[in-house]
Amino acid sequence: MKRVSHWPAVAAAAVAWDAWLDLNLYTRQPWLGLIMAASILRARGLTTHLLPLAAGFKQSKFRPQGREGILEKLQGFCQVLEEAVEIANKDLERLILAQQLMNRVADKCRSNSILPGLVNLFLSRPLVTVPLGAKLLKVTPKAVDLMLLQLGRSLPRELTGRRRYRAWGII
Repeated sequence: MKRVSHWPAVAAAAVAWDAWLDLNLYTRQPWLGLIMAASILRARGLTTHLLPLAAGFKQSKFRPQGREGILEKLQGFCQVLEEAVEIANKDLERLILAQQLMNRVADKCRSNSILPGLVNLFLSRPLVTVPLGAKLLKVTPKAVDLMLLQLGRSLPRELTGRRRYRAWGII
């Protein structure tokens, strides 16, 4: 890592991933190397979050065999990175659409309403429950239930399928 500290972020992440594959530390968990590469990209300021490189690896056609040259490995990592960026863009588009739908309802409410805070909570967390919403918004669970009813058709998908413990998320 010290040798590639002055390299561009993508090249440094590719070299780190290649080193992870060469060391073969965790044979049953190869995705850990991709998380390390994504954290390098985030630490270098290329992204503000972890890219889904493991999902990009699943989508790409590149499979390291161990006999590739460094150029082929770098090209393969770039393919993985390209697929991960496409997946992240699809996720971002889905979040933007969900935000627009929920903001239509939130814009019609009073100026002192906490409903926009619930909308932001849905966008910042993968899973939102009534107790979590009550704790973070500093309201009662009944108030969160009423806000969920207020969202109506723009409410994110209910994930658990249970009546007692319900959770919602944008999928």
